[in-house]
Amino acid sequence: MEWLASRLKGFFINLPHAASGSPGSDPQVTNESARSRDQILQTLTDLSRAFQDIADRCLLVLHLEVRVHCFHYLIPLAKQGNYAIVANVESMDYDPLVVKLNKDISAIEEVMGAALQQHKFQYIFEGLGHLISCILINGAQYFKRISESGIKKMCRNIFVLQQNLTNITMSREADLDFASVGPALNKQTNIRTHKGG
Repeated sequence: MEWLASRLKGFFINLPHAASGSPGSDPQVTNESARSRDQILQTLTDLSRAFQDIADRCLLVLHLEVRVHCFHYLIPLAKQGNYAIVANVESMDYDPLVVKLNKDISAIEEVMGAALQQHKFQYIFEGLGHLISCILINGAQYFKRISESGIKKMCRNIFVLQQNLTNITMSREADLDFASVGPALNKQTNIRTHKGG
């Protein structure tokens, strides 16, 4: 859409200016011709703006879609609410929802990286670490119980998300460091419940 908008704009910018009319030509015909040309140029200008508007909306939808994926996978992860796990090989694996989110983000990055200019690509992915951090920190309120192993598992989940985003944005997602603190703080408030259970 953006390409089409720029091509249209370039087309009518390069159109030759209307001639004032040759000597002896009918002024009425010349005026009608000039009016028609102006109407065509106005229509092309409006079309160019409409195409640019569609392009901007498409980019915004992509920006929002990546964030919707984060909510879709991470809110259910937080609402499971039981991280009072006992450490073993199986329990310390990454959560399946985190694995799915990472796969989705990587698939989107692969497609967008090949199709978009760098500044648009950055617009889609920048700030994603902050959003994920906020979702996980706010989700800690749903943890009914949490153990040391549960904290380690959540930190592993956060680390693998952080690593993936760092590979995509080429900058360290420091916001996710704060998310690692959430489960530990939650443990301090719920440790008695865990011991009593």
